[in-house]
Amino acid sequence: MFDLLKDAFAKLKRELVGRGSLSEKEVKEFLRTLRLTLLEADVNYKAAKSLITTLEEKLAATEIYNSLAPGKQALKVIYDELTDFLGGKAAKLAFEKPPIVVLLLGLQGVGKTTHAGKLARMFHGKRPLLVAADIKRPAAVEQLESVAKRADSVFFGPQSTKAKNRDTCKAALKYAVGHSHELVIIDSAGRLHIDDETVNELAEIKERLEPAYSLLVLDGLVGQDALKQTEEFHARIGVSGGILTKLDGDSRGGAAISFRHVTGLPIYFIGTGERLEDLEVFHPDRIAARILGEGDIATVAEQVREVVDERQSAEMAQKLMEGRLNFDDLLAQMSELSKMGDLSKILDKMPRGMMGGMDASDFDPAEFKRTEAIILSMTPEERQNPYILSGSRKLRIAKGSGTTPADVNQLVKQLDQMQQMSKLAKGIMPEGMPGAGRRFSHGGKKKRKKGKKRKR
Repeated sequence: MFDLLKDAFAKLKRELVGRGSLSEKEVKEFLRTLRLTLLEADVNYKAAKSLITTLEEKLAATEIYNSLAPGKQALKVIYDELTDFLGGKAAKLAFEKPPIVVLLLGLQGVGKTTHAGKLARMFHGKRPLLVAADIKRPAAVEQLESVAKRADSVFFGPQSTKAKNRDTCKAALKYAVGHSHELVIIDSAGRLHIDDETVNELAEIKERLEPAYSLLVLDGLVGQDALKQTEEFHARIGVSGGILTKLDGDSRGGAAISFRHVTGLPIYFIGTGERLEDLEVFHPDRIAARILGEGDIATVAEQVREVVDERQSAEMAQKLMEGRLNFDDLLAQMSELSKMGDLSKILDKMPRGMMGGMDASDFDPAEFKRTEAIILSMTPEERQNPYILSGSRKLRIAKGSGTTPADVNQLVKQLDQMQQMSKLAKGIMPEGMPGAGRRFSHGGKKKRKKGKKRKR
């Protein structure tokens, strides 16, 4: 996501940060290059021009040319302006007077049904009711019912084969009120293009239900055409904001950059994958930080909290500090991480340079599987007590996991290094505090304590 822009800003940081001075000519040259990069990333040309003009004015107003750290100050100006350009603050659904009705709009094939399920999962605590309001598309009702089951939510479909979509929606709202559903998500009909019949039907549904939010689901891969769809839907029906899908497959992200400036509407959510879990609230400040290569630690932390048991995490941290971490613990952590889905997406949110130069493109899922295979080829005793791993044991483990003894040695070394890192914490703690890591040898024998003689 946003790879073109990330690369452009990475180059900027290398050139500017750390400089003792910065000339006006150098700033103008960078802004000219940035404008070309924005256009290459499929950002609307009017939006690109507006952003560059505003940046030029604000950079001049901050007098960075006389600053002691002009590069860092320039990046701060760019970050603030890019955040404002993307919308400033995150647009969120409010639940002041439930049930809140969310009407999903969009052309056929953009992913309305799937994103109805994603929203239901995200707001599971609001007891969402998924409503099928598309009786013309074959199997549309059955598809939403299946998605509702996956999202562990209640489904509401047409009461008869002759029921009209507007009647289904009205009956669903009545049902929601009677059964304490705080959120009603309507999966509306969509066609391959915007036609009068569909527009009139959607307008009637909107008039009868008065939804709190009318969110337009847009395929992020279509680029600037997504902006044209928004303008037409907004003019003919009225739209509260957008949901951009398939951004995980778009290295440019031009639609996301342009959306607020061109349409005047906020982006509420972004779809980043096919799973129901792959939906994020659109935070302009976090997206701006990602584009600038600063990562999005806040979103990563939120995703970790969703899948990691807090008590287990505390126990794991205590074990690490005491140097008692073993391969069973490592396997448990890997299992927790796998619940987060594609780990390359997690790496993509990490600041560049934080992972030792590795980024999402460097992540190899096969390495993850190889590590798991090595651990599962160990006996329970070996997983619990890594220090007993002798050469013969490592050879057996390598054969059982389809790897080499060198691979096993590398994994043992990595766990050992994790234990040693815990000693850094001990160095700054008062004497007697836990944190002394017990290092295990790779030779298969426990290390003897000093001063203790061997019995003959």
